[in-house]
Amino acid sequence: MTSGMAAPAAAATSETGAPPAARLWEIDAARTLAIAMMIAYHVVYDIELLSPGLGPDPFTGGWGALPEATGSLFLLIAGVSLTVADARAEARGVGPRGRLARHARRAGMILGAAAVVTIATSVAFGDRYVRFGILHAIAAATMIGALTVRLGAWNIALGSAVVAAGIAVPDLEGPAWLLPIGVGPADVSSVDYWPLLPWLGPMLIGVGFARLLYPGGVPGPVTGRLPAGPSVPRQTLAPGRHSLMVYLGHQLLLIPVVWLVLLAAGVDVPRPL
Repeated sequence: MTSGMAAPAAAATSETGAPPAARLWEIDAARTLAIAMMIAYHVVYDIELLSPGLGPDPFTGGWGALPEATGSLFLLIAGVSLTVADARAEARGVGPRGRLARHARRAGMILGAAAVVTIATSVAFGDRYVRFGILHAIAAATMIGALTVRLGAWNIALGSAVVAAGIAVPDLEGPAWLLPIGVGPADVSSVDYWPLLPWLGPMLIGVGFARLLYPGGVPGPVTGRLPAGPSVPRQTLAPGRHSLMVYLGHQLLLIPVVWLVLLAAGVDVPRPL
């Protein structure tokens, strides 16, 4: 899983004295937390994949809820990042069309990464390949958020309504081309599926909260009270600065590592994919 990127530079200076061009370390920290949650879940998932029944069940209880919590956090952060980037571009004099084009380029890059995931999982998992996973959802939600960002804090209500609709509406059957919104054939399954109902909701909620927390793309009255820098070395936040690459590559490293650990522990495991 992954989300938005750091906001670009701006010309003004925040009320706290920090230049708007500076990275917002708290956003990098939140992304790094989401990555840690993702990796923790995939360790358990990979153990189940390589040796079913050996470890905790990754599909029930707290472990079963962890992917949804992780995805929600990634989407929320993506919404915050989009709003900060939009506000900073506006402060530099970039017009609405220019800002929309910037968001479209970002969405296109994420969609390209999503296509890589689709191709790779079609090879690895056959018919259970990723048709509309978390990266597809972030790309689509980025474009929708780019259109609704001018609604400001009203995005919180809009996003909450999307979540409520996604929860309230039962699974509906329909043609496969409606899978992005949560409607599709009953016999289709996927190893990763994040339809816009309800997962557009956290993105829009992040957009709305960012307008309150980072007015003009700079720390506001609440976020301005945060320390000027993290209490840990900034290098520890590197995963949050490169979340897309971490998302794309982490399983390529994690599955062999889990396999080697299980093998060293005396577990009879097949070769990883």
